[in-house]
Amino acid sequence: MIQRVDIRNIRKNSRAYKILKYLALGSGFIILSTISPYGGARVVKSLIQNYLRRKRFEKYRFLTDLKNLQKRDLIDYQDLGNGNVKIIITARGKQKVLLNNIDEIKLKKQKRWDGKWRLIIFDIPHSRKGARDAFRKILKNLGFYPLQKSVFITPYPCENEIDFIASIFDIRQNVLLLYVNNFEGEEKLKYHFKIK
Repeated sequence: MIQRVDIRNIRKNSRAYKILKYLALGSGFIILSTISPYGGARVVKSLIQNYLRRKRFEKYRFLTDLKNLQKRDLIDYQDLGNGNVKIIITARGKQKVLLNNIDEIKLKKQKRWDGKWRLIIFDIPHSRKGARDAFRKILKNLGFYPLQKSVFITPYPCENEIDFIASIFDIRQNVLLLYVNNFEGEEKLKYHFKIK
């Protein structure tokens, strides 16, 4: 029986999360020397900063964090010998970083409204209730106005953000984005969003 591991139980900004983040931002893997980790790319130097104490590299703490991440199937690491370690982020590790990045998404408000409403309609099956509830909550947090339980609207560009969030939850095929120029009752929403 395969045991499901909750990938959301790593604290954001913890040392372990930062390892994942640096891997995700880079090429997906790094090779570093645990004997002399100070050389190398900027990503390696940034990663090592979290393991310096009194200007000494805490190798044991670093390797412990790597082992814990590997147990959760978030990274794969190999000891290459001569003190070198190769660290590779897994698909699950990338998902973890992306889930946390969702918290940082904000819609960019235009200085001058382009006159288009963005209408988000979704029909996510009950078997994906967790994803549906999370998606609905994120839309509310982003400032979308709920017209119905599965219909939200905003005057702000959101195409990339919706595509990204829906892809993370693997519900892209259940989400529809429509552009609407005007509709009955839009004055109330213009007032709500403070647009003219």
